[in-house]
Amino acid sequence: MPIPSARAAWLLALGLAWPLLLGGGRAGLLVMLAWDAALLSLLLLDWWRAPCAATIQAERRLRQPLTAFTENPVSLRLRPAPGRPLRILLADAPPPGFEATGHRRALTLARGADPGEVIVDYTVTPGARGRHAFGDLHLRLPGPLGLCWRPVRLTLGQVVSVYPDLGLGAGLATADLAAIPDLGRAGRDSRFGRTEGREFASLRTYQPGDDLRSVDWKATARRGWPVVREWQPERNQTIWVLLDCGRNLGARLDDGRTRLDRAVEATLALARAAADRGDRTGLILFGAEVERVVPAEGRRTRLGPLAEALHLARSRPVEADFGAAFDTLMARQRRRALVVVFTALADPDATTLLLARAGILRRHHLVAVASIADPDLVEAASARPAGEADAFARAAAERILGEREHSERRLTAAGVAVIQAAGADLPAAVVTRYAAVKERGLL
Repeated sequence: MPIPSARAAWLLALGLAWPLLLGGGRAGLLVMLAWDAALLSLLLLDWWRAPCAATIQAERRLRQPLTAFTENPVSLRLRPAPGRPLRILLADAPPPGFEATGHRRALTLARGADPGEVIVDYTVTPGARGRHAFGDLHLRLPGPLGLCWRPVRLTLGQVVSVYPDLGLGAGLATADLAAIPDLGRAGRDSRFGRTEGREFASLRTYQPGDDLRSVDWKATARRGWPVVREWQPERNQTIWVLLDCGRNLGARLDDGRTRLDRAVEATLALARAAADRGDRTGLILFGAEVERVVPAEGRRTRLGPLAEALHLARSRPVEADFGAAFDTLMARQRRRALVVVFTALADPDATTLLLARAGILRRHHLVAVASIADPDLVEAASARPAGEADAFARAAAERILGEREHSERRLTAAGVAVIQAAGADLPAAVVTRYAAVKERGLL
């Protein structure tokens, strides 16, 4: 159907003036009706002669997968058929929940003998991980008289995947990673008080301050000068991440991300740190049941399978079954490993179940629980109430914080390490704890 233009609206308004100019009466009414009939005929003729969909070819290009919560470039490539210059209105259809800038605009297409290609660039910011669908490209092409637009839809619908930030810029932007020790050097440099690793690295000449216990006496005898062994933290060790996809991590933070989004970023940060140090990472996604398992295979972690599993992770309003997740882990992992459980410590009942199963698991593995701290809750618990509602809010915040602290003390007493950090700082906190484990040779 034709869409009237602003020119048609002005001409229609001008037709309403004829009765006034002719002094009203039947003559004025007839002239107005004739004017409107002629305008309607011209509008239909203009719509009939307007360019059709075959006039323009279009293609949408974007780099997949997209990255969640960051700007991603999208390019529309338009190739018009030869002819006169064509002024169009363009509107692309990003998926719902995406913030888009520049996807609606008016432009003029040159249509000479070889019109070439017109490129329209804009950006989208996905607000969630997972799979999403772009819609078709919508155009409005003007008629030669400028009285109407012909709506045209070009079939460009496509499904795209949105991954967490594999570059980890979002998860580690606010953290000072310079403080994380270099594990390759940490295990060898005992002069600075660091615990040595257990894996032989190389031999070097003795230097003042070296531990005499590291002297290799056979190599010293062969070379004629003191030689010491260098050690490094063991490689080819295993890390398992257990990611709670139940209701515990479904809450949304101030920056628009959910607690699960931050846990996903921390998981990828840990996996990348493990890969850089020759370790491997496995993953278990669980809610009311175990949803997906990515085995820790090979000598180095491959981020591809982990990212593929994590980009589809969704929080559901169900109780997390820690028992099922731990049973799956124990069936797959016999050798000692570092196990990091991402969950929330707000629910005492859930913590009791977690504590019971973690106590059994830590007989064979090193277990840590990672949780996101809530600065707003701390502020509410320390705020001075201005009225009755504020007093109730403070009491509730104090109770929640008390339950969390009690849960943390119980886990620590059972030998389970607890990692708590604000959402943006969680990746760095988890990687730092992993670095400390490797430096001290706890695996």
